[in-house]
Amino acid sequence: TRLDSAEAPRYPAMAAEVSGAESASAVCSTSSLPLAALNVRVRRRLSLFLNVRTQVAADWTALAEEMGFEYLEIRHLETHADPTGKLLDDWQGRPGASVGRLLELLTKLGREDVLVELGPSIEEDCQKYILKQQQEESEKPLQVPAVDSSDPRTPERGGITMLDDPLGAAEWWWLSLMITCKARNVTSRLSLHSASLLVPIRSD
Repeated sequence: TRLDSAEAPRYPAMAAEVSGAESASAVCSTSSLPLAALNVRVRRRLSLFLNVRTQVAADWTALAEEMGFEYLEIRHLETHADPTGKLLDDWQGRPGASVGRLLELLTKLGREDVLVELGPSIEEDCQKYILKQQQEESEKPLQVPAVDSSDPRTPERGGITMLDDPLGAAEWWWLSLMITCKARNVTSRLSLHSASLLVPIRSD
């Protein structure tokens, strides 16, 4: 239930919690997207929140620890002008990095202020990323299954293959057999013809 404006000042902590929950739910449908869905504008605004070292709010170093970065890696990130931006770039290639996981970590660190301010922009970036992926998918050429015009390779029609007879001896044997049969057929016809010539012609 949304808090009324008159009741919000009486419960500032609860109002912030409700707003943070609403911002988080706004991106729950796209939370599984890779971190690459976040554009430069969102990353820069996130850096404005987390690059500042304060005693009252978790900064980028606390986020880096939650992401699994070790001490020496965090010390190396400190040398960059934009440690939050570099942190996101390095974390992007690691397993489990996603928009949803980033939001979970920010919520765990108590940075509801970041979720309230950047929630709509994160949602917008995720929607653009989804639309782009759908467009690229629709532009892919249709994959037509390959049509094999050869005879079906059934066991009864398999016969001897080149794997069984790599030198092709069976093929030559079959060809030789066919030639021999034809030769015998021709020889038989010639013999019959010769025999017909030897038969005496009976005169009347």
